[in-house]
Amino acid sequence: MLAELVEIQMSIARATQQEALQAPQPGADYCQRIATVARSVRLTLLLKDKLSRQVVERRKAAAQREAAQEDFHDLRVKLAMLAAAYEVSKDNEEIARRVAEMRERLERPEVVELIEASRAPVAVAALCRRWGLPVRVERWLEMADEAMEQLGFLPNDDDPPADPPKPRPASGRRPKKPDTG
Repeated sequence: MLAELVEIQMSIARATQQEALQAPQPGADYCQRIATVARSVRLTLLLKDKLSRQVVERRKAAAQREAAQEDFHDLRVKLAMLAAAYEVSKDNEEIARRVAEMRERLERPEVVELIEASRAPVAVAALCRRWGLPVRVERWLEMADEAMEQLGFLPNDDDPPADPPKPRPASGRRPKKPDTG
């Protein structure tokens, strides 16, 4: 849409130029018209650039999050299983018992091998079935991701990308302060 808008603005600029060269109207300020259209084109192009950068930043953040999930794959699966154990427990005593059991089970060589060889949703589903826990894979992985965000292993989705620094004058000098007399 923005590209179409720029094309329209450019056609207006061309039409203004043709009118000024071929049949100028008395009293018409063609310089002002061209300046207005040029400013409009610049602002539209800046907006287009800004929006495309935001898309790139979002993609980059998603890729970083996905890479972090892959880097900490085993931690993510373990946290998901601990979340499942926590959710099905009724009181603090049962939570402590189930979490201790879960930690012990997750260290077994066959479980470690399953976790390493499978994608997170597949591993969580298989372990839930094996240990009689509810198979709510998405819920458990969401809880694991939240825990990993809080622990700093994953970038937070809510954090907006950092804004680039404001442009500074090229001269490097600060403007003179006004004389207040």
